[in-house]
Amino acid sequence: FKLALNDQKYQDVMRMVKNARLCGKAIISYLQSKGYPEVALHFVDDLHTRFKLALACGNIEVAMNTAYEIGDDSCWRRLGVEALRQGNHQVVEMAYQRTKDFERLSFLYMLTGNTEKLRKMLKISEMRKDLMGQFHNSLYLGDVMER
Repeated sequence: FKLALNDQKYQDVMRMVKNARLCGKAIISYLQSKGYPEVALHFVDDLHTRFKLALACGNIEVAMNTAYEIGDDSCWRRLGVEALRQGNHQVVEMAYQRTKDFERLSFLYMLTGNTEKLRKMLKISEMRKDLMGQFHNSLYLGDVMER
């Protein structure tokens, strides 16, 4: 197993893990510690472990699907941080929306130049009676009268 992994024969590694039923926490942690979280990702059933491995190998799509299944705000926050690091602003937007992180969402819209959604954020801050949110959104929009 270790020799096949060292020789980068991933098909053999996957076959060994599937057929020999080596898939345990020790094997998964070994794969992760040796820098192969993408290989370990194929054999994990636990959602939280799968989410952590997907983030470790930078697989935003798998991490996002797993975050949907978990449904926890902390997972969405971590996904947003990783997606922002990779420059995937669509996933960042989705993560901020799911966690209701309005301040960061407004700032993201300002950075991406999405004034239409920024105006919606201004309306949301008015409905929430969030004075600082109203001020920031109007500042981002350059709306002097609203400020």
